[in-house]
Amino acid sequence: MRRALAIALAFCCVLALVTLGASASRPQEGPRVGSAAPVTPATNTTSFLLISPDALETTAYRDATIDVAATVGFETTRLDGQFRQAVLDERFSATDSMPARRDRIEATAARIDGRIAALVERQAATVAAYNNGSLSGHEFLRELAHIDVAAGRLEAAVDRVAELAGQSSIEGLPAGSWARNQALRLDPLRGPARARIAGAFRGENTVSVDDVPTGVAAIGQIREERLTPLSVYVETTREGITLATVDEGRYYREAYLPGERNATEDGVDAVTDVRDRRAALYPWAENNSEFKSQRNVRRAGISRFRFSHHHGRLTAYLDQDSGGVFAEHQRKTLAQLPTVAPVNATAEDRRLLVNRTHPTGPLELRLTNRSGGPLDGTVLLDNRSIGRTGTDGHHWTVAPRGNVTVAARANGAVVRLETTAGVATNRSARRSVPASS
Repeated sequence: MRRALAIALAFCCVLALVTLGASASRPQEGPRVGSAAPVTPATNTTSFLLISPDALETTAYRDATIDVAATVGFETTRLDGQFRQAVLDERFSATDSMPARRDRIEATAARIDGRIAALVERQAATVAAYNNGSLSGHEFLRELAHIDVAAGRLEAAVDRVAELAGQSSIEGLPAGSWARNQALRLDPLRGPARARIAGAFRGENTVSVDDVPTGVAAIGQIREERLTPLSVYVETTREGITLATVDEGRYYREAYLPGERNATEDGVDAVTDVRDRRAALYPWAENNSEFKSQRNVRRAGISRFRFSHHHGRLTAYLDQDSGGVFAEHQRKTLAQLPTVAPVNATAEDRRLLVNRTHPTGPLELRLTNRSGGPLDGTVLLDNRSIGRTGTDGHHWTVAPRGNVTVAARANGAVVRLETTAGVATNRSARRSVPASS
């Protein structure tokens, strides 16, 4: 109902959206270095791209909750994209002249190029504004979600232009190659965590079938209303971001570190070299995936890896010139994840047990009585309430970096412990290699 209201508002009102223009803070000029650290999880699961401590600008938990203004903005972007596509289709079919049709395709492709470049600049300005305090946490998440929606509409436009072009070329490339090139430019501007954030702003609580990892039973299309905020763990560098969240029994994580595309490392050229690099960066995924694929686009200078494994799905983007991964998307089913040896504490008749994975990874908290019976209580991380354990006595969240104080309160009694999610060992001294298991 709330979503229908938002769609209706998109037709009858104009939303004054905040625009982050060229006047926003920009990264300083000069050489850039890699910002990913080589950390190895202590559990048998996929590698993950982790920002090195010296590159961190901010770390924080942020909440995304229902926001009608944001939803109207999303729907306005969606409707604008549909309108542009309808105009293109109408003008394309209005002429039988092949030269005129080719001109129309090329002009539309040029506009798409400009819109993608503008979206990349918008994200850079968004990160800079958040880092300097010009954007609140809520505004930051809303802007990232809006970029995700806009990138999705641009990807649909790319597909339609390639379809209309047929066997002809676009910007000197076969239409299919051009479309793949543009899709790889857009992919880092989207992600599984952003999709959940956008859903939270819409007030939706159900995972769409398209987001369900391979091997997980699909759920219905009916969307339920979200009644509680979605907690998102956010890390930023001068220009990069990591987002991680736990929702509906699944873990969603994405990282985008554009500085890795300019890091001074050894590049990879041949397809076999890229495949070898893929296996070195993601050894567990390489050896434990039911499905894996690789796409190399030389003109874009990007290789994309996809793995489907029994924990979920992983997609990574490697810069062929630097040889480093600069973007990564992960979806995992919490019930399938291995954890390291738990830590626990007891106070009165309450026992708190913490199962860890890795920094920015899932963290499971269990609250029981001494006999092991589940207890419903409030859970806090560093004195910040993150929810309740519920009738089954457990709660999943995202682990921060470094030491964290975990506390649980039930029936007037409090039990707490201090721990760290950094249970890992280094495997390599290479800065731009993702953490591997």
